[in-house]
Amino acid sequence: LQSEQGGHHPHQEPPWERKCSRAILRLSQQFPGDPGAMSPFFLNYLLIAPGESFYMDANEPHAYVAGEIIECMACSDNVVRAGLTPKFKDVENLVNMLTYSMGGPSIDAGSSPTFGDDRIMRYTPPTKEFEVMVMTCNPGEDLNMPKLAVPAVFIVIEGSGSTDNTQGQRLVMRPGRSYYIPPNCPPLTLSVSGTKRGPLRIAVAHQNQHIHCPTVSPAGSPQTYAGEFNLGASPRNPKTPRSIAGNSCPEPPSLSG
Repeated sequence: LQSEQGGHHPHQEPPWERKCSRAILRLSQQFPGDPGAMSPFFLNYLLIAPGESFYMDANEPHAYVAGEIIECMACSDNVVRAGLTPKFKDVENLVNMLTYSMGGPSIDAGSSPTFGDDRIMRYTPPTKEFEVMVMTCNPGEDLNMPKLAVPAVFIVIEGSGSTDNTQGQRLVMRPGRSYYIPPNCPPLTLSVSGTKRGPLRIAVAHQNQHIHCPTVSPAGSPQTYAGEFNLGASPRNPKTPRSIAGNSCPEPPSLSG
């Protein structure tokens, strides 16, 4: 009786079981008869908030369920699938290549300021192939993109505006548009009219220029959890930049501009 009055019942499902149940029902409706619908029982069912990310090493299984995300991958010659897709499934090959490591991923809320600007959020994994920067330019502001010594691509994920540089290269920014930036391109300046109601936000991906200062724990050292992810004593606020080593990570000299 005391336990019931305290809000706990011996037959009450833990939160992770309720989440798994909902996920399994959704997946079984989307992919009838696919055994992959049971994957939430042996994978981490993760809900991430806007501004959060996590890093996955090679040969780790994952499935995207719902919502909108940005996925940045290293160059790969193949993707091996085992379920939850109408595409070819190579279960035998996948079973042989998996690492079977245990544990939950580390949530990365990014590091700011980057290149001296707190409107540039950096997401740097412990791998040399790539990193992602998210730049936010508010109405009535200009934001100078850093000069990069490596090729980059960026996509407009929110808002509208324009860019310009010293050579008169002007781009109109709209959600969904993507652009390629060659190495050592004159820095672009993002501009948003003061009459706009929301910010312009772009995501830039390029070769990792901060491998010496990752923003996420290296692979092999995941955070532990019991039923739910243990992400510290205080709640996460993805709008609050996370300081990495006091934001003392030096920028590569070749990228200044």
